[in-house]
Amino acid sequence: MNARIHGFALGAGLILAAACGRPGGESASAAGGTSTTTPLDRAVAVARAIQATPAAADSILAAHGLTRDGFDSLMYDIAADSSLARAYTEAIR
Repeated sequence: MNARIHGFALGAGLILAAACGRPGGESASAAGGTSTTTPLDRAVAVARAIQATPAAADSILAAHGLTRDGFDSLMYDIAADSSLARAYTEAIR
């Protein structure tokens, strides 16, 4: 139960941080590598993995070719588009 609450808090915090703005104006594509999955699929996969194992967050991000700043940028881009934000929220439930 505690892990689920922490996972939810992490997801909510990331969405809020992304919605509040990001310094530097860097896009998610400029912050990380390329991938064959959509940005939404990538964000959902990373969020689910971090929810499952919060202590391994940095390793999970690295495995997906992201840094913390890169993931923040990705979340900002998703939060900036209402349809993507809705799809992300539904996907991580």
